[in-house]
Amino acid sequence: MKKAYLTLGVLLLFANLAVAQFSFHLIDNFESGRFDRSKWWRFGELDVSVSGNPSAEGRDLIAESCGQYSLSLNGSSDDWYVGGVGTDLDVDGTNFSRFQIDVYGSQDNRGKVIIELFEDDNQNYTIEQDAQKNYVPVHDDKWVTEINILGKGFTRVSIPFTAFRDDNPGVGDDTWNPGRENGSGGLLKLQVVAISEKKSGKADFRVDNLLLTY
Repeated sequence: MKKAYLTLGVLLLFANLAVAQFSFHLIDNFESGRFDRSKWWRFGELDVSVSGNPSAEGRDLIAESCGQYSLSLNGSSDDWYVGGVGTDLDVDGTNFSRFQIDVYGSQDNRGKVIIELFEDDNQNYTIEQDAQKNYVPVHDDKWVTEINILGKGFTRVSIPFTAFRDDNPGVGDDTWNPGRENGSGGLLKLQVVAISEKKSGKADFRVDNLLLTY
């Protein structure tokens, strides 16, 4: 009997570990087939649409996991910056350790994707931004990382939160603390920003399967 209880306990332990290991928060996979303007906002000179995915060439597990649709982002710039999209997260970031995204590049226009995360430092579940200064946060931390857009095809990028840098030192508390302790709203907002490969150039890529994970 003791052996049976021990076996059951071990199985439950592994089951709990498996759930923890594979839990994630899906931000969007765009399988609705449309750009949800109630969930996402657009800024800058970026054209945004949800488009059907191209057929995978050969056996491509990442492309297959992207389903039927992804978010197409394209536009032109005379000074690197093209524009971006953003969405509210409203999650306790201590439950996760990484941001993951699938990026489909263009053969001709590569450039970069900047990922921006905003966390609440003044305990009001809001990110206050200055509209007169390119909407910089005035009380909360903004954390960023860059992804180089590779050639044609989907690339899966998994970025630990430790790879994000504080983009606005001196604002907020300059500490990565995306949890909901002491009245903080936690991790409140995500933005995806397109940067062209050349100063006067174009951005042309897709993103899919945006999620927070362990």
